Amino acid sequence: MRHPADRLAALPDGEFAAFAARLGRIWPEFEAAASPATPDGTVEVSLARRRSDAPPERAVVSLRREPVTLEDVNEFAVFAAERDLSFAVLATVDEVDPDATRRARAAPVDVYDGVGLVSLARDAGVAVPAADGGDDPETE
Repeated sequence: MRHPADRLAALPDGEFAAFAARLGRIWPEFEAAASPATPDGTVEVSLARRRSDAPPERAVVSLRREPVTLEDVNEFAVFAAERDLSFAVLATVDEVDPDATRRARAAPVDVYDGVGLVSLARDAGVAVPAADGGDDPETE
């Protein structure tokens, strides 16, 4: 049986973007909007929360199909700082380099490998596509 992260990696772009949009529900106080998948299979979910007493709060979740490297975390940390994001999440259906994990701890970036991404989704009740193209019954 294939791991759910492998099934996520094999999804067509549209279905991968739909999964990313559902993942935005993890932060219910934010409005979420998912971008279409880029040519490399990355989908970004922009999160925004309007506040009456302050400027809007913003965050970004980036879901990738490639491994996350130290350079990826460095670039994402700069991106988060430049845009004054409340938080930034860099997740992959693959692996995260150990140096990238160490760097993320010092940066305002949360990183998830494929196993962590699936756990995050399941813990929040977000359906993970099953091998047959349906949704994972554990999260329905």
